[in-house]
Amino acid sequence: MYIHGSFINRNGNTISVYILTNADRTTEMEIGDDDSELFFVADDAVEINDESNDTFDHLLAHSATITLQSRNFVPELYCASARDAVVNIYKDDNCVFAGYLEPRTYSQQYNELYDEIELNCIDALSALQYSKYKNIGASGVLYNIVKSDATQRTFYNIFMEIMSDVTEKLDILGEGNIAYLYDSSKSLPGNHNIWKNIAISELLFLGDTEDDVWQQDEVLTEILKYMNLHIVQDGLTFYIFDWATIRGKSADVEWKSIEKNTDKTTTSRLTIDITTDIVSDCDTSIEIGEVFNQICLDCDLKDIETAIESPLDDSSLISVCGGKQKYLTEYCCEGHDYVSYTYFYELIRDDTSSWGKASVTDWYIEVMKNTKWRFPWRTYTDFIEYLVGDGKRQMSVPNALAVAPGAAIISFGKVKKNMSRQDNSPTESPDMDKYLVVSVNGNEANGDGMRPTADEIKNRIPYAEYKGNSAGGVFSPSESDTTNYFVISGSFVLNSIRKTTKDYGTLHASTDWKPYWEQNPDYDPINGTLGSPGEWKGKYMGNVVLRGDKAAYYTYKLWRAESFKDEPEWDSGTSSPGLDIYTGDAVKSLEYNYSAIGDDGDNISKLSVLACMLIVGDKCVVETGTQGQPSDFQWKHYKKLEECADEDEYYQQCFTIGFDPKIGDKIIGEEHDIQNNIDYKMGLDMKGTAIPIKMSDKLSGQVTFKILGPVNSTWNIITRRHPTFFRHTKWTSDTIPVLAHVSTIFIKEFEVKLASDNGFFSKANNDQGIVYMSDTVESFVNKKDDLTFKICSALTSAEATSAGVSNTPKMSTPLNVSTGNGLMEIHDTVSGISARAEQLYVDAYYQEYHMPRVKMSQNVEDVGVTVSMFNHFVHPAMKKEFYVTGVSRNLSDGTAKLTLKEVYEK
Repeated sequence: MYIHGSFINRNGNTISVYILTNADRTTEMEIGDDDSELFFVADDAVEINDESNDTFDHLLAHSATITLQSRNFVPELYCASARDAVVNIYKDDNCVFAGYLEPRTYSQQYNELYDEIELNCIDALSALQYSKYKNIGASGVLYNIVKSDATQRTFYNIFMEIMSDVTEKLDILGEGNIAYLYDSSKSLPGNHNIWKNIAISELLFLGDTEDDVWQQDEVLTEILKYMNLHIVQDGLTFYIFDWATIRGKSADVEWKSIEKNTDKTTTSRLTIDITTDIVSDCDTSIEIGEVFNQICLDCDLKDIETAIESPLDDSSLISVCGGKQKYLTEYCCEGHDYVSYTYFYELIRDDTSSWGKASVTDWYIEVMKNTKWRFPWRTYTDFIEYLVGDGKRQMSVPNALAVAPGAAIISFGKVKKNMSRQDNSPTESPDMDKYLVVSVNGNEANGDGMRPTADEIKNRIPYAEYKGNSAGGVFSPSESDTTNYFVISGSFVLNSIRKTTKDYGTLHASTDWKPYWEQNPDYDPINGTLGSPGEWKGKYMGNVVLRGDKAAYYTYKLWRAESFKDEPEWDSGTSSPGLDIYTGDAVKSLEYNYSAIGDDGDNISKLSVLACMLIVGDKCVVETGTQGQPSDFQWKHYKKLEECADEDEYYQQCFTIGFDPKIGDKIIGEEHDIQNNIDYKMGLDMKGTAIPIKMSDKLSGQVTFKILGPVNSTWNIITRRHPTFFRHTKWTSDTIPVLAHVSTIFIKEFEVKLASDNGFFSKANNDQGIVYMSDTVESFVNKKDDLTFKICSALTSAEATSAGVSNTPKMSTPLNVSTGNGLMEIHDTVSGISARAEQLYVDAYYQEYHMPRVKMSQNVEDVGVTVSMFNHFVHPAMKKEFYVTGVSRNLSDGTAKLTLKEVYEK
């Protein structure tokens, strides 16, 4: 509905009111028309009220009250949400108020023929409190999607998005342009545009859950507070200023359009004596404003706790198929004599019988999904979604990994049953261990026939990919004497290839269990060469195999089920050999004996296992050495594949993670921690592979991490790898390709965290925020201590130590776009001082409040150009000059109430 009307006030001005509900002009109603039965009241029909509290407010909001008389109920004036009904109020041709009907406040009595309706209105700045950042929660705006798309955004883009949204339909008549005028009181050193050269991570506003998302007014307040700016709405124009500009002595105030930085508008400032000629009544109030002799500003720091969310983080894992299910059963009997053979064979024929030292182990799996990680496979976006997106047949994931290169997140657990049958307790629920599994599927060939081939690895790239939030963060330290780090930790197992006595199906189907034996006095089942007389070799059943360092008869069978709730059945028809699970008792091989030919010392720091690509913004880590030392890592400009001369150039934009073997370690079959390259001199209290980040790296932006694939290392006394990770070095007669002897790589407790050496200053134990405080010499201290910054300047390490906080990267730190580093200071063009935003803020309010200032409220006639936020007023009796901090208007009476404060010299 379109409702409009006007009247002439006491001063002869035409006061017009326009109301448009739900952007619908189909029905029109004129106020004052007999047919509409809707009229303005005689007195105080339209009022505009200043809603600000004091100069600490940054959004100087106004409300309006329109009082009407109506004979009928007008349901269109009830608003369920804040922007259902737009209100414009004009004084002659000037818009003096633009906003909305306040939601859920409409009421109307039915006592008289004509009853009063009081319409409460809020301006555009007040309407921001009803909407979350990015309008999350509105129809079609989903929190998870918005958060995944969050970026580093400039103050300008955030401001314009919020304000353009709230003012999109604000101008009912469409005759005036919405304007955002700025007093240019702040800039970055070097005269950079402060609005377009400060950026902040949107993640700061989005919180950890949807309930934590900031309201739009909170976002705008924090941005303005950081720059110590304030915004007031005058009709369709928004003025953004520092109080120093309003207090200033200049005859004119110059404004720049935020949208068009070069356009200028000048507001003439009048200095007006408060005399009987301008006042509307004698109701003047004078008081001494509150005095604070200490201003305390608390900075609420928000850490970037992890650079890359772990694929194994419990809080982010989802069971793809709903629960665990039995996947594999192992049958094993240690030993290599006739008795062991008999136990084993009978166990295969009847696994419910008691067969002494024979054992049955059931392995359970649960395929997991982390929404931040994906596992591309062939032409499919995600391997897991392709195979088990319907939540069924989760055994297909490990079975697929057993025949083709790939990666997945899988939990494994086991229940071992000793067949002596001395405990008949129900099968217990297994403890599950989570792994990031990378399949290799080596074929044990040493030479040209080895698998996986270089092409098989290359064609599978990337095995896994993490794409962090677009907002990323500011990761470089704010000073050259401090180094930040990405620290990668966890552990690896290069799992050996599983061997069996014979496959389960053949053994189970055999009806002739009697073995054919022959005595072999020189047979040693462990080493295959030496032995003691009287040991036996089974011809029919096949040879014994090694389980760890012990000989045993061993086989396994696979299970299948449509759902984890279904009773599993023997998967006798699968063509997959099944995934080689890391059991802890597989064969260990490739002992590390030498670092270099002729040297039995340990000179190798890293045996590379996985090639990875870490991209932050437009830069990536490149490893220039082979030992994984901090100095081996450099940040270089990232080039996409199409920008590179060939594939080798592109894939050399990577680094490798591995482990540091010690003399006597077995490369395959043992669990190894990810290489630790941190020594005590680096000032980090953690272990792992540390990748340094310097101030000069100017590192900020979205984080992308890719596991490209396993490194194709070779082994012949020393390890070597090709500069392009999936290729191998040239063969020699003694060369052993490591991957050919690996079935699967299991990665456990994988994490990438952020750390800082804090400039080698002492580190704080926790981050509880920091406080900027003005100095005081008074014995009695009246503090103003309820002030908080949620956007906080970057610190030097010395400052962080002094404040008792760590100097790790913070989500709350704004980015200086012009330098690429965390912002440390801004420039106040009024005072000519460059300092931290927090210091400028504290200093400004200390100067204002540490001495008594006179405050005055004065009613004046609203005629001509008297009423303006930018005029100064002089009280002849006090000989003091005042500036305006707020304006209220009674448009019916043609009067205004000015809230004034004493002008002072800094």
